[in-house]
Amino acid sequence: MIGIDMTGRVTLITGAGGGIADVFAKAGARVYVADLEMENAKAKAGQLRAEGLQAEAVGLDVTKKEEIDALVDRMVKENGKIDHLINCAGISYNKPYMESTDDEFRSILEVNLISVHNCCQAVLRQMIPRKEGKIVNILSASSRMGSDFFAHYSSSKFGLLGLTQSIGLAAARHNINVNGICPGLIETGLGEKQGGGLIQQMSRYSGKSQ
Repeated sequence: MIGIDMTGRVTLITGAGGGIADVFAKAGARVYVADLEMENAKAKAGQLRAEGLQAEAVGLDVTKKEEIDALVDRMVKENGKIDHLINCAGISYNKPYMESTDDEFRSILEVNLISVHNCCQAVLRQMIPRKEGKIVNILSASSRMGSDFFAHYSSSKFGLLGLTQSIGLAAARHNINVNGICPGLIETGLGEKQGGGLIQQMSRYSGKSQ
């Protein structure tokens, strides 16, 4: 991203965005940072604006399609377009598979998979007529490798990998790029939740020392 001029571009990032929002804003894009917790969105947008960058804070429950559609409509009215969609929102639980519940599976699939489908469809509806735009879905190393401790999370990310490839094929004929990246544990809010105490949990359940 270094050296790329995004002046005049409009970017939507779900899950507040963290360092991703920093990079896009510093490249010149107007960034909408959306999060379930409005305070998180305000904190990130406020930090960016304090640096003289363009950022808008948005409270967004990605499990509610009507909120996604309303935000996309608002952004198009304010800017005439959306150039980038970065799907960062995600949740996880750390526990052995046999302790996983149906409710946990449903909530993770709703946030990590179905919401991405809804966000992509909403944004693509305005990208396709322009035949321009880029979408990036944040996958995970768990998109390619199962885990006893992240069965529901891995399931959602395996599904998201397939969804990303499928959307990419559908969007390519309209000159729109759709890609995914598969990071491991990093120092973000979700990464801290996954990593914090994970070694201790695995040690306890496996009966092996750390």
